[in-house]
Amino acid sequence: MAAIGQTIATLSHHIKNILQGIRGGSYLIEMGLTEHDESIAGKGWKIVEKNQNKISALVMDMLTFSKEREPDLTTANINAVVHDVVELMQTRAQEEQVELSCQPAETMPELVFDPEGIHRAVLNIVTNAIDAVAGADPPGRVAVTTRYLPEQSVVQIEIRDTGPGIAADQMDTLFSPFVSTKKSRGTGLGLPVSQKILTEHGGKISVESLPGQGACFTLELPAVSPSTLTQVIEPPAG
Repeated sequence: MAAIGQTIATLSHHIKNILQGIRGGSYLIEMGLTEHDESIAGKGWKIVEKNQNKISALVMDMLTFSKEREPDLTTANINAVVHDVVELMQTRAQEEQVELSCQPAETMPELVFDPEGIHRAVLNIVTNAIDAVAGADPPGRVAVTTRYLPEQSVVQIEIRDTGPGIAADQMDTLFSPFVSTKKSRGTGLGLPVSQKILTEHGGKISVESLPGQGACFTLELPAVSPSTLTQVIEPPAG
């Protein structure tokens, strides 16, 4: 019961902060409309939109983390999924004065995985990386790289940042739910959700970091080809 109470308290805190943001944005929109000032209304709308995205992400993470599920497997391309994440986060990166880059593997075959799940797993870690270097001087960098390793039958997605790194005493609880290194800015669900998604794929997440030298997260999942999957699920002839 104590754990449930702590979970409810943590979620309530984050939801309260998001609602306060929405109320603040709504106030600016109302002020802008009253004063016929589009710039004030536009500023308010950006605040509302930002907090709407926060509540949407929180709900999706809660749903993903709260239930056991099998990945919704389909044929897709890892490079395309990662590109979509980087493209989605470019505006956020620019707002935070962060250089966000993507270096896809030159050779990346069509593979079988859950594109929506991998998208969320990568998105959570890229979001964390941007937050880690936001406002740095000189500007921080986040680099996303994909690799196809056919000899090992795996695909890797690497997210490397130039942030402050992760303290040694935080490494053991990094993937524990509701434990955030971002203090009040984070829900503490992003990394556990990403780890859960990779585990569901038979993969893993590894972390390398030293204080003051940034962090590098590597997502690794089996490279399952469409032909391999067909051989597994097709009934024997005869």
